[in-house]
Formats: sequence, structure tokens, C-alpha cells
Amino acid sequence: MVKLSLVQLSESSKDLWNDYVSANPHSCVYHLWEWGDVLERAYDLKRWCLAVKEHQRIVGVLPIFYIRGLFFGDKLVSLPFCEYGGPLLADYLDQPVAENVLKTLVKKIHKLGGKLKTDYIELRHPEVTFSNVFSSCGFKVLPRYVTFRLDLTLGESRIWETFDGLTRRRARARLEKAMRIGTRVEEVNADSLEHYYALYLKTQKRHGSPPHSYAFFKHLYDSFKSKGLLRMFLAVYEGKPIAGIMVFCFNRRLYCWNNVLDRKYASWHPTDFLLWHLIHWGVENKFRVIDLGRTRPEDKGLYYFKSRWGGQKTRLEDYVFLYRNVKVPDPLQRRYVFLSRLWSLLPQHIAGKVGPHITSKIGL
Repeated sequence: MVKLSLVQLSESSKDLWNDYVSANPHSCVYHLWEWGDVLERAYDLKRWCLAVKEHQRIVGVLPIFYIRGLFFGDKLVSLPFCEYGGPLLADYLDQPVAENVLKTLVKKIHKLGGKLKTDYIELRHPEVTFSNVFSSCGFKVLPRYVTFRLDLTLGESRIWETFDGLTRRRARARLEKAMRIGTRVEEVNADSLEHYYALYLKTQKRHGSPPHSYAFFKHLYDSFKSKGLLRMFLAVYEGKPIAGIMVFCFNRRLYCWNNVLDRKYASWHPTDFLLWHLIHWGVENKFRVIDLGRTRPEDKGLYYFKSRWGGQKTRLEDYVFLYRNVKVPDPLQRRYVFLSRLWSLLPQHIAGKVGPHITSKIGL
């Protein structure tokens, strides 16, 4: 019988945690200790970094946060503000042992959720194949989002060939237009981070979504950029930033986390220009995949934009455990759509001040 022990790791075990995450083939950048540090510093969120050990060797981890909700209920979530999370199990474990590790972690968060009197637990697209264990523990699958993943190992020429004829002609016309008018790409540095954030505020207001704080972006930049885990690019026209894209770089994968746009320049297609630049940069730097980030199929415009780049569509299945007979809040429900439209009418300076307080209590 394998003896397992559950521990909660602290800051002193940061390197141990990151070593395990970095070596795990199912991990993503958001599992790193730094993601939790940013959320704690920017929003004072409570987190637990749970680890299961076999003797002194870590064989499973689960980072999880408590969100005291506003509109969207109180929840434990792994992980907030991204599309991935959940447990990471060592891939060399025998199935019975792996199931026991997973059950040990789930039992702990069930107990924690009950103590905190949360409405539900949400694990965002965990890369764990034991769906039967989640089901036996009362979790249900919530398949709301999809992502598109571009295979960069094909190289630029073959990626271009994956476009159908019409898409290829349109893409070429958009890229040529951006270059013809003199659009160029610049990497965001400490001085231009505020320019990116200004575009972000405009974008969020247009979408009717409360923004993150500038402090959140600054903490992300400071925590990830120096380690080579973050790249941010701006499309610049006549010295003015008109669009931007933000990606995390981890284990030869690029994770698109955010993109921004000055709507006045949308007809110049600077986002297409940036994404093709990212493809070129990713191929050149030996990355394997670009993950374009989660999208609701109901969001027709964004869904179409991502789908036409020829990536493989992947359904993102979140696992949810409900403590009471409640529905998981959905941003597409009528009352949230009304609030979103109302939010888009707020003056930008008010949205910028109030928004981060709301965002931190939604945790989407």
C-alpha cells in the first residue's frame, strides 16, 4: 500500500513547487507559483497550494483560490482569470495510485469548500484523464468554452497553406494593408506598459466588462517578463499604439491571454498583423503551439476571428461541484447581459477605478 500525505506548501517551497510544475507534461503557465503571487498582491485573494507526497516526493499538486463573489457567488476556483487549472498528477503513477492522489486532493477541497460555505467549486479544464473520479466525487462537466491551437511545428509556409483559398487571400490583403500604411510591431517595455493598459481599458469598456487594475498588469509584467515567460507586443502607427497582444510562454507553448484594440483603427486589421507576427516569432523561437485562449461559440465575432487561423478546435471542459441546488452563474444570462450593457455606458475613468474591485470578486 502506497502511503500518501497531504501538505499545504508555503512561500519557502516555491522552487520545489515550480520544479514539479515545470517538469509535468500536463502543466500550464498558470500553475506556476508566480500566478498565485500576482493574484495575492493585486487582489489579496486567499490561496491554498496543496501537494500530495509519496514519502518525500511530490506526486500531485492543486492550486486553488477562494473568491468571495459579487454577482457570481462564492467559490473555490482553480484557477481564476484563465482557462486552465486543476490538479497536476505525476504521469508515471500507476492508475490506482493516481486515482488515490486525485481523491485525496478532491476530498481536501470538498472539506475546505464546506468550511468556507462556498456555493461551488470550479476546476478549469484540468488535464486529468480520470473523469470517472471527478464524477464519483459529485463533479459535473461544464463545456462552455473552446480554444483553437495552432501547430507551430508546421512552419510558416505550411501554416499559411492550412488556410482555405478565400481566407488566405483575405489574410494576405489585411497583412499587406497593415504594412503598406506603415504599421510596425514594438515589444512592450516598462515605459510602454501604460500605453497597453490604456488600450485595454478602452477594449474592456467596449465589451461591457470591468477591467483588471493597472497594478495587476504591472505585477504580471514584473513577475513573468524577466523570467522569459511573458511577451507583450503593440501595433504602432505613426508613433501611436493602436492594438496589442499579450502571451505567456511556457514549456514551448504560447498562451494568448489578452488582446486590445483601438476600434478607430479596426479596419486596418492590426490584430491580424500582430497575430501573424506572433506566429513568425513563435516559429523562429522553436515554440510548438499557440493557444488562442478560451472563446464562447456564442461570441460570433471573436469565434470567427480565431477559427479562421487554421488551428485545431478544442473543447474546454470545466468540472464543477455544487454545494446547493444552484446554477453556476453564466455571463450570457439576461441579468448579466443587462449589467454588461450598463457597464459599457460608464465613463472610462469611473470604470477604471471601480472595475478592478468588481473583477477581483468575479474571478472569471
